[in-house]
Amino acid sequence: MNVEIPGFYYDPEKKKYFKIQANHVAPPGAQYSKESVKRKRNEQQEQEKRIKVNQRLERETVRKPSLLHHPLMAVERELGSSWSSTAVMKERQSRVYVSQLKRRKLHKFEPWPSPFNFRHVLRNPRSGALITTGLQGSQSSVSICFPDNDGDKWTYHRTMERMLLRESYRISSISLSHTGYLLATLDSGPDGDSFLAPRLLPNPDEGGDYRWPSEFHHPLKIHLPQTLWCSAACPVGDKALFAIGTSDGLHTLEGLTSMWTVSQKPFRKDDSSGARGFRRHGNSSHASVQAVEWISSDVVVSGLRNSNVFLYDVRNGESSLRLQHSQSVTKIRKADPWRIVVGGHNTVEMYDLRYVAKGLHSKPKPMSGSHNSTRPYLSFKDFTPEEIPDLDVSSELGLLACGKIYTLSFLLPHNTSLVQYVPNARCDNSIA
Repeated sequence: MNVEIPGFYYDPEKKKYFKIQANHVAPPGAQYSKESVKRKRNEQQEQEKRIKVNQRLERETVRKPSLLHHPLMAVERELGSSWSSTAVMKERQSRVYVSQLKRRKLHKFEPWPSPFNFRHVLRNPRSGALITTGLQGSQSSVSICFPDNDGDKWTYHRTMERMLLRESYRISSISLSHTGYLLATLDSGPDGDSFLAPRLLPNPDEGGDYRWPSEFHHPLKIHLPQTLWCSAACPVGDKALFAIGTSDGLHTLEGLTSMWTVSQKPFRKDDSSGARGFRRHGNSSHASVQAVEWISSDVVVSGLRNSNVFLYDVRNGESSLRLQHSQSVTKIRKADPWRIVVGGHNTVEMYDLRYVAKGLHSKPKPMSGSHNSTRPYLSFKDFTPEEIPDLDVSSELGLLACGKIYTLSFLLPHNTSLVQYVPNARCDNSIA
């Protein structure tokens, strides 16, 4: 705990004391003026208060049992009229759920200033807000639409839309933390640069109104020299923590309000670089992390362009090479605490992390015909699309959704069968 010194402000990022300047003396935009320091302290107190309230809500909230969310799926089991194994019941429930799916338009965003293509879609499970990224020519944007809470139904109107940012960059990913922070990763700027854009989104108050935090009016940009490929938010914790895949390995972003820390998380040299004398280039496939996923609050799964899949423990900085995919890794999703679904350009396979892979190569070449990959736990051989823009897993429903051009397919992760596909549903990038 740092000692409070009257007239000075301790910056936790720089780990130094700075003299607080009077408002009439400090230049415009000074970080340590009296007004700026007061605002930072107030924001930090509000964030700490919000964390305590969220912890209390998490601890004291009475949740509806899973049976009441989908009562028709388990009615026979509850009545005792039939008995089936867990696997059979899971498959039956999944098929029933998919059979009830229908296409409908949820919301049409206002064109800014003309129609644009959606690249990513997120939905805040707490507030119901829709978050999308759009591409229009050389410019990308992030927009949000808050719902009107009319009873138990959320409805969306254009009057509740707000543009969060608009830049001449490529938005490679967006991730939403349980703390309310949204992270957008942007690269391929006018000068080939990249930056991270964390934003704190408002939650509805008791009256259903949304109040923007003061820090929203002072947007933060964290510039990085690497190309940014992907990101994922840690599911628990007092602070927002994001894993970021870049052209130079795995990075993390941690912090709140205006205090953020970017850290590189290097893999073990003997795992990532291969044999002795092998020189790894900064933008090579041996360093490019194209997919990240949290399988717990402390462990991140990272998929590389050279087909390697690493586990990284943020507590002690240890890493382990677990498997090698049949292609360059583009997507990773958690199926349960031990199994992950890995996607390549046009392949989807499931791996069990409890089994130790053997015969891992020091210099994998997924584009070569002689590439030897790790034997998967399950392989979806009946699903052979030309390209997979995105995929996602619902562990509750036991479904794997895979998007391909003009088609959305649903697979059963426990027996690799194709349940149903939805034609004419163009999927360019994101499934959530």
